[in-house]
Amino acid sequence: MSFNDLPDKYIEDKELRRQGGYLGVQRRQDLKPEISAAVFATKPPQLLKPIVKAKGISLILVEEIIQPELDYKLRFQILSDLFSGWLKHQIEDQTNFELSN
Repeated sequence: MSFNDLPDKYIEDKELRRQGGYLGVQRRQDLKPEISAAVFATKPPQLLKPIVKAKGISLILVEEIIQPELDYKLRFQILSDLFSGWLKHQIEDQTNFELSN
């Protein structure tokens, strides 16, 4: 059985099955750490060994690793994420300070 035949036979999710199991471009932070480590350690194109999970088995074909380029949009996203994290931390610290007094 070829890799391309697997979705029709084994994927229960109708929409994912229609897409042939293709999840599209995935970012490192969108993946669980153990999957991310395996994916980003490959030399594409490469089929990873099966990953056993509670809901079944995942087969991952890494077609390409897209290297990020620090353009204006990515720079803005990074700064925005950092600021949001800093602001959340400040609010939590202030809340904890007020609760302890």
